[in-house]
Amino acid sequence: MDDRTREKAGGILPTLRDKAAQADRDREISQTSVEQLAEAGAFRMLVPRRFGGSESDLIAFVETIRDISGACGSTGWLVSWFGVHSWHLSLFPVKAQDEVWETGPDALVTAAYAATGHVVEVRGGFRIQGRWSWATGCRHAGWALLGGMISTPDGAPADLVTFLVPMTDLRVEANWDTVGLRGIGSHDLVADDVYVPAHRSLSFAPCLDGTAPGLEANPGVLYRVPLPSVFAAATAAPVIGMAEGAYAALVGWLRTRLGMAWSGLTTGSDDFSNAHIGGAAADLDASWLQIVRDLRELTRHAEKDEPIPWALRRRIRRDQVVATRRAADAVDRLFEHSGGEMVRMGHPIEQAWRNIHTVQAFGMNDLDRTLAMYGAGELNVGAHPPMV
Repeated sequence: MDDRTREKAGGILPTLRDKAAQADRDREISQTSVEQLAEAGAFRMLVPRRFGGSESDLIAFVETIRDISGACGSTGWLVSWFGVHSWHLSLFPVKAQDEVWETGPDALVTAAYAATGHVVEVRGGFRIQGRWSWATGCRHAGWALLGGMISTPDGAPADLVTFLVPMTDLRVEANWDTVGLRGIGSHDLVADDVYVPAHRSLSFAPCLDGTAPGLEANPGVLYRVPLPSVFAAATAAPVIGMAEGAYAALVGWLRTRLGMAWSGLTTGSDDFSNAHIGGAAADLDASWLQIVRDLRELTRHAEKDEPIPWALRRRIRRDQVVATRRAADAVDRLFEHSGGEMVRMGHPIEQAWRNIHTVQAFGMNDLDRTLAMYGAGELNVGAHPPMV
């Protein structure tokens, strides 16, 4: 099933590649592309089998995301995070899962996890109000996951919770206008005194230690891994794919050139250009091999129903941020030595350059803090941070 999903998605890659520049201009992935991806099964890879999903393994998932991202970075990012949100929903109480997937396994869930709204506990659930930013693909989604902090009576933070809310209860403020990842449509969501029943809420802590209520109905290996490790894979795979798409575009272009305009040399005879290509290829290969190695080890522990070692959890986060940095460095080299043609808006290389540097700005990709966390863990100093 996994291989067929990747194969089916592969059939629409040329179309996604052709639409990448238009997605940037529209600041949205087209509804046609979303429908084609749904038909290929791209959105159901992390959905439980009992709802008609694929319940794919994580390596099959990231391979598919890598392929899609090589064709269109925004589309790859969108599919990756729609997948992760479905995975997260699988940890919620069963009643919440039933409400979303009763319409089928291709139901789309957006998310804005930062606890920026106001939450009040009421009888039977919660009332939420406020604004949440960065809700990727929200105009294509039917549901949203929103982060919120529950406080003690004296106002102190008590519990970080994710709330599942139908999009019909929210207002979209279309304000997504960015340097990169322009096509993901991560607009703001606004809630005005929205009631959320208790079964549509999930504390953050059970998603870290394997005690989430949804595991009773979804006991498969896919759901027995920590949330931060899945988030790390979903962040790294699109970035590596974007960089590989830029690499393929440049190499393909150079192979067709008759000669270097500035020197008269034939294609392939410029040692400086060749060195940059070789260095970029090595960085991208190393990044991908590390991600796959980490996911294999993660899966082996989950298959044995073993606790995931903290050393592995830290390494997964380390490899994610390093992979993103390597991808950015690789695309920088390609961009800086690819010639003036590549600076035209809409070119695959300049798109990848903008997209990857945008991803680098996200908190999940803070290189220095993550490496410091990893180093502290190696020396057995400091507590385990929450996103590990």
